[in-house]
Amino acid sequence: MGFQRVTMLRSGTRRPLAVLGACLLLLAAGCTASSSGGGPATSGASASASGGGARTVADTTWIINREALAELGEGGMSAAQLSELFDNAHTYIVGASTTAAESANISDWTSRQSVTVTDLRAADFSRAASAVLYDVEDWTLTPKVQQLDPGKYEAEGYKLARARGVVFIAAPALDLVKVLDPDGAGALAPRFLSLDVIGQAARYADVVDIQAQGLEGSAQYASFVTAAAKQARAANPDVRVLAGLSTNPSGHQIASTVLAGDANAVRGVVDGYWLNIPSAGTACPDCGTARPQTAVPWLRQLLSS
Repeated sequence: MGFQRVTMLRSGTRRPLAVLGACLLLLAAGCTASSSGGGPATSGASASASGGGARTVADTTWIINREALAELGEGGMSAAQLSELFDNAHTYIVGASTTAAESANISDWTSRQSVTVTDLRAADFSRAASAVLYDVEDWTLTPKVQQLDPGKYEAEGYKLARARGVVFIAAPALDLVKVLDPDGAGALAPRFLSLDVIGQAARYADVVDIQAQGLEGSAQYASFVTAAAKQARAANPDVRVLAGLSTNPSGHQIASTVLAGDANAVRGVVDGYWLNIPSAGTACPDCGTARPQTAVPWLRQLLSS
């Protein structure tokens, strides 16, 4: 998914997180990562060992960009509807505050404060946060050394997050397969599973996101998310598993019925979603214009279910 800096709305009793890397041109040389022992401690982000599954709006975990909330408001969702979906302690809101994004009055919400990083090198800035999201992909925003050994850096990220008492969210992208298995052949999804990328990520995470949005509209979406979720929970029964969704993945326009169908197909498998409403930018130059209207019917369906 595209990079966003996460700004959460309430720090609660959490301590400020000294962010160890980000790609907003704030990179600094520094910290050498090393693997850490032990798996994640049980936290408020933990899922049950029975396999999770977001069965109601109230127990759905979300990652969503702050600008996406503004886009949804402009797309016809009321402030009350947005609040019902996302004003809770298991929503992670990402993105810098803007006047437009405040139209939903989200500054008063109880959603968690979080910071997204794509590079674990020290960056010498801090934000009050209750979570850190490590988004490692095959792109210029993540150093190649981290792409080549994501499990090692996810373990280090977890160690650093845990030392600060914050939730660690790991989101390794499907395109890492091209770095980890450059001579391989065939579709990325089965190779991603064979490399156990999501299992390694889940081992040292409170929450893990399956970046499956590039498979939307195909039969692979549900089968891949299901297999990846099983793999993640095999590595860590307490991890909370999310599925990636996008209204226009890599600029490809999809129908609202397609997004709803894919999301509903895995609703009993995952604990929630990372919902992206991207527009063209550094992280996704081909994304085009934001399309919130693609997500609105599904979100309204969730509220009525």
